[in-house]
Amino acid sequence: MTVTTQEDWHTAREQELATKYGWLTVSAFDWLTDSPARVPGLPGTWWTADGQAHVRAGGELTLHGDPLVGTTSAGVPEGASLSWLLYGEVLVELLVRDGRYALRQRDPSAATRTSFTGVPTYPVDPAWVVTGHYTPYNQAEQAEVDTARPDLRAKLKLVGAVHLALGDTAYELAVTAGGDGRLNLAFSDETSEPGAWRTLTAGEVQRDGSVLVDFNRAINPPSAFTAHGICPAPPPGNRLALPVTAGEKRPR
Repeated sequence: MTVTTQEDWHTAREQELATKYGWLTVSAFDWLTDSPARVPGLPGTWWTADGQAHVRAGGELTLHGDPLVGTTSAGVPEGASLSWLLYGEVLVELLVRDGRYALRQRDPSAATRTSFTGVPTYPVDPAWVVTGHYTPYNQAEQAEVDTARPDLRAKLKLVGAVHLALGDTAYELAVTAGGDGRLNLAFSDETSEPGAWRTLTAGEVQRDGSVLVDFNRAINPPSAFTAHGICPAPPPGNRLALPVTAGEKRPR
């Protein structure tokens, strides 16, 4: 379904956040080591070896609906994740970041979900709908950036830059490719708290290179809702020297 109005878009956004295993349910993040060890909040022992993650349990965890008695293993490529096991209603997600395996727990009863009352936003303002110009790079560039975790860096694949003017200043903002062929733009501005940023998906690039950038649809990354986020920060240079009073505000 295509969301056309700002109200429908915002409603769909909040509904997606509050789904059973959405970003509001992330309740833990733990790196795995090469020695079998306990993971806080989960039964069994967990470790990595031979390029895979392993767990040994005595029936408390379930795999494909069946109790896990003994050992099972799984692997995922860099940057990917797998909805692996269940511990009651808690989903145990396996992921690899920067060559390291980790577990992310998604708990539908997490307070971040059960107490969720919505995401505050600025009033919709047509002045924050800007036409920019997209210039693709001849070859994708890689940028290493901080993440929401101090013990993790991320590599971004930058496909080009969007040139646009805000106020009296012209900006060249590096972008990544979205899964639907559109452009993803991450930025910080003078409303951003230290270590905070927002993202948005630009409109379709037209034949002349023009692209619509609607800051009214700027959203917080998942790390704004949970202390266990691993979201990559914006590329160097994607800092706007003015307050962007559009889109989502920092959640309470």
